[in-house]
Order: sequence, then structure tokens, then C-alpha cells
Amino acid sequence: MALTIRTLEEDFGLNDSSQNIIQEAWPEFMLNSDVANRLWHHLAGRFAEFQFVLVEDGLAVAAGNAVPIRWNRSLQDLPSGWDEALRRGVREYEQNAVPNTLCALAMSVATTHRGQRLSSVGLRAMREFAERKGFHSLIAPVRPTLKSRYPLTSMTSYATWMQADGAPFDPWVRTHWRLGAKTLRVAPCSMVIRGGVSEWETWTQMRFPESGKYVVPGALQPIDINLEHNIGHYEDPNIWMRHAFTK
Repeated sequence: MALTIRTLEEDFGLNDSSQNIIQEAWPEFMLNSDVANRLWHHLAGRFAEFQFVLVEDGLAVAAGNAVPIRWNRSLQDLPSGWDEALRRGVREYEQNAVPNTLCALAMSVATTHRGQRLSSVGLRAMREFAERKGFHSLIAPVRPTLKSRYPLTSMTSYATWMQADGAPFDPWVRTHWRLGAKTLRVAPCSMVIRGGVSEWETWTQMRFPESGKYVVPGALQPIDINLEHNIGHYEDPNIWMRHAFTK
């Protein structure tokens, strides 16, 4: 097995493979954030050096996405979540601000290659990108792997769950933790997804006969359906974590 890491700056031809991996790795509704729909294309265009693909024997098997931002290390200056991190990265680029922090946005693994610790390989790559740039931190609005199994538990409570040895309960949070990341705070409304009721029925392959809250596959907490206004609203909660490189 020959595993290599290629950025889109090095090989933009991998962009289509990267997008295919992302689309198959995430629940369909997670691909419909208004912020992502408006700004995602800037990652491959303006920030190609921080978008990468893991290639195994010529086959793209995982993709990582990150955006550089400026952050003063305080909780007050931390983006509210995923949406705000992407907005800030694009805005600061347009303002010619000098970034000092890399913010991880996604680590996606092809369904055929899950369970091979490729997410850990990708996370290490993001850390290396940040360190090589002289950034003081890699931060991430971490979307816990197993939280969708406990949609009625608040993220605040879930973030405190531990294994018997004191390690975080969630595997993805634990991966960050084992690489030295510290939890900063919960982001209760990290990404907002809104759509018409028929759109949500298509995204989830469910029916919503009445207004109310529904548990849907892949969501970390219930979505809110309002038939009168023909709108489904979902707020994806995350956990902010920081990998610090300098004091």
C-alpha cells in the first residue's frame, strides 16, 4: 500500500475526486448549508494549498479541507462555528488580512476505505500544514462521529462523556485529543441548514406529516419542521478543539 498526500495546489486535477468523496461521505442534508453553497468553491480557488487528497496506489481515498483565518487565541474571538469560520476565512482573504491559524473544516473518507485510520492521517497532515506556515494553532469545529446515535443528548453533556481510562468517549474527538488537542467550548449552532419540507423529505428519505421536531439519520440533534411556513431548520452542534504549536 502506497499512501501519498497531494494538495490541490500541487494537483488541481484531484478536485473532482475530492468532491466525490465528500458527497458520498456525508448525509445529503449536510451538503446543503447556505454558507457552504455560497463559499465552498473558494477553498479550491483561493486556498488550494490547504485542500488535499490522500491517494493510495493511484486511487483517491480521502479528502481534507481547511481554511486559514486570523484568531487571537481568545474564546471571544473564536468563530461561532463552521459557518462563521468559512465566512471569516473568505472575508479576511479579501481584506488581505494575514492569517495565523488554520481551521479544519472537513475530513472525509471514501466509504470503501473507512476503518483504516485515514482520518488520523489527514488530521496529522493538517497539523503539518499549519506548522509549516508558522501558524500558532490548528483549530477545528469537531463533529463527533457517534453523536448521531444520541440525538436527544445535548452536545454540552455529550462533550463530557469519557471512557474508563479518561479518554474522550467519541472516537473523532479522541483522535484530536490523542494528538494533543484541547477542548475550547461547544459550538451549539455551528452550521445552519434550512430547506423546504419537500427538500428535507428528499434529503432524509422520510415523510413529515405534521409540524414538530424529528430525529433524522445522520443529524446530531432533532430537526425542526414547520409545515405552515414550509421550512425545515437544523442547527448542527460541534465541539471546538485546538492544537497549539506555539505559546
